[in-house]
Amino acid sequence: MKHILKYATILLIITSCTQSGPSTNATEAQTILERPNNHDSLIIDTEKSILFWKGSKPTGDIHVGTVKIKEGTLNMNGETIAGGKFIIDMNSILVTDEDMSEKGKTKLKKHLTNDDFFETNNYPEATLEITSSTSDSLKANLKIKNIIKSITIPYTLNQANGKITANSSFSIDRTLWGVTYKSSFFKNLTDRLIDDAIQFNIELIGSK
Repeated sequence: MKHILKYATILLIITSCTQSGPSTNATEAQTILERPNNHDSLIIDTEKSILFWKGSKPTGDIHVGTVKIKEGTLNMNGETIAGGKFIIDMNSILVTDEDMSEKGKTKLKKHLTNDDFFETNNYPEATLEITSSTSDSLKANLKIKNIIKSITIPYTLNQANGKITANSSFSIDRTLWGVTYKSSFFKNLTDRLIDDAIQFNIELIGSK
């Protein structure tokens, strides 16, 4: 039985702090298990779902924006997340800095989608697919630029009055997914360096 998610908002806020914290351990991709018939499947409402990002440099410069969720499902086993997959439209990246001109936003968007960062002409989608879970953590395969790594992330889930709220916060080292522009790979960049660590804060809100 499938329950349609009437309202879903996913916040994946990418934050690179002045002093980056440790990144979530990334290992080889895990096998995707078949979903048992007794698991409910929630379909993400892509009109209400969105990805917010935030990036910064050691100098304190910060940029923010959004990326659209193309499609997604979340599988539930009672009060536990049992699986799910989310597809992110990388070509939909927008820059929303309040103090930046429209020309500057367009220039930064082009920079983020070209070969320096996400190469969206060659890799138009990124995916996050859950492979296993416990009551408070998930293992998921994160695919960026056709590189797949398994990460383990914490989560909390609350269900009340037919509403579901799931939250998670974690970091990754972007260089493991081939995003090395102005990273620690280059030791002589000084104030032009961009932090390796990317932090994600996820919030999923829905109803059965």
